Amino acid sequence: MKISQYGEINVLVYITVIVFGVGSWVAVNGVLIELPVLVPHLPEGWTLPSYLIMIIQPANIGPIAVTLAYLITNDALNEKAAIYSVLTIGSAACLLLSFFWKSTSFLAGEMRSTALMTLFFFLAIVDCTSSVLFLPFMSLFKVEYMTGYFIGEGMSGLIPSLVALGQGVGKISCENVSIFDTTNNISSFEIQTIYQDPYFPVDHFFLFLPTRVFRTATTPTTWQ
Repeated sequence: MKISQYGEINVLVYITVIVFGVGSWVAVNGVLIELPVLVPHLPEGWTLPSYLIMIIQPANIGPIAVTLAYLITNDALNEKAAIYSVLTIGSAACLLLSFFWKSTSFLAGEMRSTALMTLFFFLAIVDCTSSVLFLPFMSLFKVEYMTGYFIGEGMSGLIPSLVALGQGVGKISCENVSIFDTTNNISSFEIQTIYQDPYFPVDHFFLFLPTRVFRTATTPTTWQ
């Protein structure tokens, strides 16, 4: 089959490079975008985003490990194997999230979303490490393909955002609720926020993420 060419650029390879770039931050962006749906079901409430952002910081151990690996191997690190490894970890973490994101445990005197935070840590390692793995790998390609990679990197936030919008994430309504005080035998009214159910559950959203991450593992590494 003849593959279309546009100047020095192979169109099919250019598209796969864009897909490759999408996998750089799609997992972390996907979880953060899903927060309005996660928060009502988890014990941390709206303090959860702060915990997740803090978890990203120690995940920078991934880039540090890769940098040390480059130094130890004298820049002879097998980048293909490293990319497949981190993306497999990311796909597995996303898959496990779809089943265990609601799991909590009693820690430090309070209920905590330990499963979500632990798996998010692995996702953060994968995405942080992509910054020091993907770009060196792209040096194997012509410089014209770098634009495609950065387009894909930008779309790593756009794609999960579009899926979340289709899910109906963040839809809320306010209702006037009657509250009866049995001690004083008095009824009162207050406005309460009602979170509307999304069109499809969080489980399905997290099942979508590993398909994007794992798809990245097959392109464009198979072209080199």
